[in-house]
Parts: sequence; C-alpha cells; structure tokens
Amino acid sequence: MTGADTDRQSYDDYIKRNRVFILGGGFSVAAGVPLTKLLLDKAMQKFRAECPGIFSRVDRYARESTGHLDNEVDYSEISFSNLCTLLEYVELREYGGGERWSDAGSREKLALRFYLSKTVAEHTPATENVPDLYVEFAEQLHSRDIVISFNWDGLLEVALDRVGKFYTYNFAEDSIKLCKLHGSVNWRLGEPNDLGTPVDTLGWKPLGFAHGITSNEIYWTPALLSFATWEYQSPLGEVEPFLVLPGYGKAFDVRSNAYLWYKPEWAFAFTHDVFIIGLSLAPDDFFIRSFFLSNLSYIESYTGIKGRRIYIINPAQAARKNYDFVLSRGDAELINEQFSLEHVSLMKERLTNS
Repeated sequence: MTGADTDRQSYDDYIKRNRVFILGGGFSVAAGVPLTKLLLDKAMQKFRAECPGIFSRVDRYARESTGHLDNEVDYSEISFSNLCTLLEYVELREYGGGERWSDAGSREKLALRFYLSKTVAEHTPATENVPDLYVEFAEQLHSRDIVISFNWDGLLEVALDRVGKFYTYNFAEDSIKLCKLHGSVNWRLGEPNDLGTPVDTLGWKPLGFAHGITSNEIYWTPALLSFATWEYQSPLGEVEPFLVLPGYGKAFDVRSNAYLWYKPEWAFAFTHDVFIIGLSLAPDDFFIRSFFLSNLSYIESYTGIKGRRIYIINPAQAARKNYDFVLSRGDAELINEQFSLEHVSLMKERLTNS
C-alpha cells in the first residue's frame, strides 16, 4: 500500500466514525416527555392556574381559532399550529399599532412559550433518573458526532451530564455538537432582563450566533435544565424561553437562529451514517422538509466513501409515506419501531465496524 493509499484509508476511517443524529419528539417519549397534543393540554392547565390574566386572552384566541367562541377549548384536540398562527396575527396587529410588547414577541406568545417550557422541564427526568436508554445513547456518542434536534427538551443534555460528556450548542471543538433548530427551554433571545431591567441570576452565556447572519444574540443557561429552577420563575421576566412555534410565525422565529439552519450543510458533508429518530415529518412542515431536501445532496458529496446508511427509526404508520423521498434514495432504511436499546446497539455496531 502506497503512502497515498494509507492516507486515504486513514481519512476514510476518520470520516466513517463521524455521524449525524436527527431527533424528533419520538426520541424523548420513552423518558416521559409529552408529545405535542398532550404537552399543550398540560401546559395550558398550568398557564390557567398560575397566570389567569394572560391565559384568558390566549384562551379567547384559542376559541377564535376553532370557530366556536362560546365553547370550552379541549387543548388535547385543538390545532396547535392554528393557535400559534392566530397569536402571530395578534402580534402583527400590535406591531402595526406600535404596541408590541418586546422584540421577542407579544405577551401572549412569551407566556405560552414559558408554560410550554416549564411543562417540558417538569416531565424531563433529573440526572439521577435518566432511563438506561438515554444513558446508553449518550455513552456511545463522541466529540465528532453531530446531533440535530427539533426538540425543546433538555433530555440529551441531562443524559450527557450523567455520563460526563461535554456538549456544545455552537460547534465548539472537542464536544458533541448539539444543534437545536427549534430552540430550547434553556435559551432566550436577547440579553437577560426583567421587564426591561438587566438581570442575570441564572448564569446566562451567549451562544455566539450573532455573526452577521443575525444581530440579536441567543443566550443559554444550564440552570433551566433542572425543574427546581422553574419553581422560582414567572413569565415575562428573566426567563423567556426561545422556542420556535409551529404555524406561519415559524418563518420569523427561525431567523433568530438562522446560523443553525445554515450550518448542517457541512454536518452532512463530512459525516457518514445518519440516524433519524422519532421525527414525525409532518406533511405541512415545509421548513423541516426543505431542510432535508437541501441537505441530502451533501450526504453523498465531498467524501465519496462507500457504505453510508440512513436509518429512520419511527413507529408511525405514516412514516413510510412521509419519508418516501428519503427511502427512495436506496441507501436508507425504515425501522418502523419505537426507539429502544436495540437501536443503540445498532449504532454501536456500525461504529465498531467502521
């Protein structure tokens, strides 16, 4: 074998160990983190009990979104996307009239994000209670892996803390790259403040996304990964979680973390196997579908290394139809099951044989 052949083999071996993991709500469900419909219902119960004034306005908009102003809203059945779209319209009216609450959004949207996040944090297990599935998943990750998550919860962060591994939200070296394209319960847009007064009781740190693409920085804190922290917080204060909500307002929300929607092109370019876990891929979510269509080409460019596989782990009956545009490539496989330890074993096996 020539020196060039040896170098090529070393390069191939290096690339084959680099993987992309794409996480949806189905990834976290085994830990007790509720999926969207149940989450909204639980969050609105908390919202009603703790902040009745703003809740009454959001509830009225929810009734309006259903077309039944006089009926009680069943938040386990309401269209979350329609509700968020109507709230975006309300914010547009405020903006047009010079009454917008803040650059981060209207009071209604900020309070809704707060109670969604608080509910997610409440149902995310503490470090010592993380199920074995997530401990095993975290243990097999390494610093060249890239995790693209569409989840708001901090389950993976807690699992990584449990096994003593470092992670980064901003592509720092020597850490597992965790890209949260829909935001996170422990992020906020803009410097921390309480009703306009600068404040920092939670150790906020800038993510470093404001590099010409966006002007408004996103800050994060590990403190909000613990539900105990939430018990001393209230909406419209220091804690204003940055969550990308569904509906037409998503087009505005994602501009604040556009850096992350841009970066994954390179994530696919210099990695090998791809695991898509529990991502529902709704037919009307054009952002996520466009994300795949824009980036799939990079899976087979640049490296030219053979044997790359895309594994889609999803128990939904509609998964095969929703992922047809991926499965039709020929290098993808649907595992029509809920995420389990068996799939973590597959990841380890692929890594060992790379």
